[in-house]
Amino acid sequence: MILLILIFFTSLGSAVAVEDNDLSGLSDLSDLSVDVSSDSISSQDDVIDSDIIDETIKDESNIDDLDDSIVEISDVSGKSSNKKSKDILSSTDDSSKINNDVLLTQSDSSASLLKSPQTIIIKDASYYDSSINEYIQDLINNATAGSTIKFTGSSYENIYLKISKPLNIISKSGTVIKNIFNIPVFTILPGGSGTNISGFTTNLVGSFVDASDVSGIRISGNKISTKRNGIVFDGVYDSSISSNVFSSFKIAMDISKSGGIAISKNNITPIHGNNIGINLKDIISKKGISILNNNIISNDRRVEGTAIYFGKDACNVLVKGNTIRKWYTAIDFPYSVNNVTIINNTISDNGDGVIINGWINNFTFNKNLVTGNGRVGVLFDYDFMGTKGNFTLENNFFSYNGALDLQNKGNQAVSIGKNFAKNRCYRVGMKYGFNIRSRQSGSKYYFSVVDRYGNAVSGLPNFSAVLTVNGRSYTVNFINSVAYLDIGSGAGGKGSSSSSLNVGEDNRQFSQWGQFDQVDSEEMEYYESFYNELLKALSSNSKSNSNADSQNSPSHANSQNQSGSGDSGLSSGDYSINSNDVLSGSSGSAGVSASSSAGPSPSSDVPESASAKTLSIDDETFRVIGVGGLVLLIILVIGLYYREDIMEMMKE
Repeated sequence: MILLILIFFTSLGSAVAVEDNDLSGLSDLSDLSVDVSSDSISSQDDVIDSDIIDETIKDESNIDDLDDSIVEISDVSGKSSNKKSKDILSSTDDSSKINNDVLLTQSDSSASLLKSPQTIIIKDASYYDSSINEYIQDLINNATAGSTIKFTGSSYENIYLKISKPLNIISKSGTVIKNIFNIPVFTILPGGSGTNISGFTTNLVGSFVDASDVSGIRISGNKISTKRNGIVFDGVYDSSISSNVFSSFKIAMDISKSGGIAISKNNITPIHGNNIGINLKDIISKKGISILNNNIISNDRRVEGTAIYFGKDACNVLVKGNTIRKWYTAIDFPYSVNNVTIINNTISDNGDGVIINGWINNFTFNKNLVTGNGRVGVLFDYDFMGTKGNFTLENNFFSYNGALDLQNKGNQAVSIGKNFAKNRCYRVGMKYGFNIRSRQSGSKYYFSVVDRYGNAVSGLPNFSAVLTVNGRSYTVNFINSVAYLDIGSGAGGKGSSSSSLNVGEDNRQFSQWGQFDQVDSEEMEYYESFYNELLKALSSNSKSNSNADSQNSPSHANSQNQSGSGDSGLSSGDYSINSNDVLSGSSGSAGVSASSSAGPSPSSDVPESASAKTLSIDDETFRVIGVGGLVLLIILVIGLYYREDIMEMMKE
């Protein structure tokens, strides 16, 4: 009986000793890691053969006690048979050469260790003798769902990986991937739902990500350059593409038969022409597609290319808060579409702004800045067949578009609402436009947009105008349809109703714009205070967007591609006026919604193990029992050693 007790507590004490040794070198890790070095394996040979180590663990009884501490043998390439495996996990000192290629985090208990998510570290390509692609693919195949594959090397070539389980595939060092074959770097297959890919820089012939029949995919914080399509989604739902930089591509994002996709805060800036920024087709899901707050900026509007292309059956789409510039065509509708909302965008310096063909059903084009396009701002082309359902085209700001602001080449009549367009429309019936009420007190001016009956107007995009007083010109920024400016007493003197205001291309005297009033200083102070509050809100919103972009963008992104929230070209002083909302809730209904809860931003630390803990309750209990066992063991040994003396003392 005593012998059995000795064996039991000896085993407990040994387990504690092994656990303490494993923990001793890991104080700098946030997750508890269990490493096994070649030195901790007792064997007659000094050299451990990586090809037979699995069999050695199974067959030799003298190392059975290591089963709980060995997490995984990472060398699955099978290429090396006569050298010590550099893929066995080790806890070498920082000053020594690091030989381990994979670091796995421990979960709740040793018994469930292999079933829990792990963090797998991929070292630089120079660490591997065999095929790096096969090696990483085997790691992925053997990884537990939810594990993190973390690339730490600077560069890899010809990586083509297939993902069939949810994984976090990340790089926080701007890892560069160069491929020479027309094969996607990451092919996400059915079963790969929930996969996240972030932090990579690419120079490819094929696609970066090709995903089909999955959901919950997040692609963020990457710099993508390819000769084919950057990201391909086919049958993908409830996913996001955010904060990426696309610099070379045939199609940056090719989305088909998908829904619940949020495309946000990307910089799509092709170096060359003849390409498409976002291609949509067969979007029939009610979850739709949201294209939000992207910079989609090409480099030459004379070269064929389209920023956003609506293919067949591209329905349920929201396009909001984007800056689209220097494309041959900004937004193209070659086919009939249903339920599309285009709101609060800056569409400037393109060849054509928007081209519409086919039937348009439930279409909203509202609060957009359409300026400086070479040909037409909005064109209803020859194949335009008419409108159905709710059709709204109003509260937009058109100016300096080359031929016309709005043009209808189709056979169907078009009637639109109120817009700033100076009536530069051809075969487009536009309702009576807007007036501007002017107020003056000394050198201070306050302007507000009103309808023909003098009622205040809201819902217009922010824009800039030019005030001319006594031959001098001043830029006036309209925010939420109002503007304030103090030209200074010595700048040009008092104005009058004969002073002029140039809005877009419409230059009129105050009296021609509408009502002009001289007001006292007290009333003007109220207007000034009101406008300053709007200005503060605009500045605060701009800063928050800038901070969000810096947090969501990869640290290695070019500064020229992080250019902010989209300047329409109408700017002055310390603030740039664009089409973004100034106050929350001012933009009205979005019309279409999509899930944007994509989880942590690319720059935030991605959880490297979903269930990793520093020390679980079970481990702590086990450790206390082991220590107590050692104490009791010492007492028993002493008792056995002096057992005759103790027996005599007990008899006395």
